[in-house]
Amino acid sequence: STIADANLSWETSYTSNLALEFGILNQRITGTIEVFNRDSKDLLQDVPISRVTGFSSTLKNIGEINNKGIEIELSGDIIRNREITWTAGINASSIKSKVTKLYGGQNIIWWEPTGGDERTKFMYQEGQSTLAIYGKEWAGVDRETGKNVWYMNNDRTTSQPTTVNGRPATFRHQDASEKILGDVHPKLFGGFNTNFAWKGFNVGMNFTYKIGGYTYDAAGRDINEDGYYWERIMAKDTYDNRWTPENKDAKYPMRIAIDLTDALQRGSRWMNKADYLRLKSLNIGYTIPKEIVNKLNVSNARVFFNGQNLWTSAANKLYDPEVNEYGSRGWETPIGKTYTFGIELTF
Repeated sequence: STIADANLSWETSYTSNLALEFGILNQRITGTIEVFNRDSKDLLQDVPISRVTGFSSTLKNIGEINNKGIEIELSGDIIRNREITWTAGINASSIKSKVTKLYGGQNIIWWEPTGGDERTKFMYQEGQSTLAIYGKEWAGVDRETGKNVWYMNNDRTTSQPTTVNGRPATFRHQDASEKILGDVHPKLFGGFNTNFAWKGFNVGMNFTYKIGGYTYDAAGRDINEDGYYWERIMAKDTYDNRWTPENKDAKYPMRIAIDLTDALQRGSRWMNKADYLRLKSLNIGYTIPKEIVNKLNVSNARVFFNGQNLWTSAANKLYDPEVNEYGSRGWETPIGKTYTFGIELTF
């Protein structure tokens, strides 16, 4: 439950845009370029407070953020004559969103507002992204013991010290300190398409892509930790790549059959690169010549195939790269492949 702050005020934004629209080569190539800058002040955010008040959070004006970016869209005719039409287009966006000021100067930890305990954890810090993932930095798996190792990122002494890549590390998750681990926002995202038509035959393809940024496997963290969680299930990837005495170079640590052993170990272990390229849609069709269909008392006939999400190349292959706006993979149903065949007749 949330209680309002008595000094609450409206959030305000100051925006400037500059756009250029153009056409060259007798409009054979057209496009737009737009740059924008938006400063938002008195940003509204739910902030955790002591539960002694009877409430878990309060809505406050916490600071200021800046969003700026550039969006480019180009399209053109590669070939256009009586027999062949071939067109292509591309769009690309690069947007940076940064915390520029925090009232009081203190960092603010906040959680993805959707989902349950598996939500992604973020931090607002001046000069950092508005979607900066916050948690402990995973150092990998100890080859000899099969245990998780975490970078310390502090000056504490620990009862289970070790060193990874020359940096102080620990087997005890609780002895490591949290830090900003990465940015959800990609460096570049968009799509491109092409359409080709020749003598009644046509092919159209539409691709989407993302370059840079991270996603967070919130659902995977919930069930694929090193102890058996309440679901008592294990992903095939986890089973095949877990540490065993015969597989000491494993990607994941050994499994420990104790409920809730470390089911709350949030950290960079569950972060994955967000880069991907996907064939979002494919359309193929053929319009049967009129001299053939007219004999059947049909004015027009066309056969077609439509496919959705037929091919994807992604830096992380464990789950669908199209996650929610917080970069979090939860319990949602993955986007499936679809195939549609059909015949269109006009009488």
